[in-house]
Amino acid sequence: MKRSTAAAAILWAALAAPVLAAPVCRVQTLAIQGQSIRATFCVTDVVRERGPAGEMARITLSESLAGRGGTLDRTATKDVLLAAGSGRLSDDLPLHELGIDRTLHVTFVFRNGGVQPESALLIPGAVPVL
Repeated sequence: MKRSTAAAAILWAALAAPVLAAPVCRVQTLAIQGQSIRATFCVTDVVRERGPAGEMARITLSESLAGRGGTLDRTATKDVLLAAGSGRLSDDLPLHELGIDRTLHVTFVFRNGGVQPESALLIPGAVPVL
């Protein structure tokens, strides 16, 4: 009897524990104003739901940029309309912490649980860096 009670307790604990998947990350190197910037974009959480417009995903994105001028780490949450399981989103990252007086505007494609940078522009000026 003790053995089945212990097994049931272990099974209950395993079922009750939250299941956290590893973040899906993409690393990109960008050349920005003479600096080589290592950009890491990780999807750390995705919550999907069906809304009036169709399938939606609330994506938590961890962003890290590192260059010789410094580092920038931040988290953003974006709502994305999905079509066939994928969608597009964008984010603006002020680059002051890297010693660059511009903003990086990045457009991503979300699919398979991760994001792929599709384009990146320095603004103002709309200077492509990807």
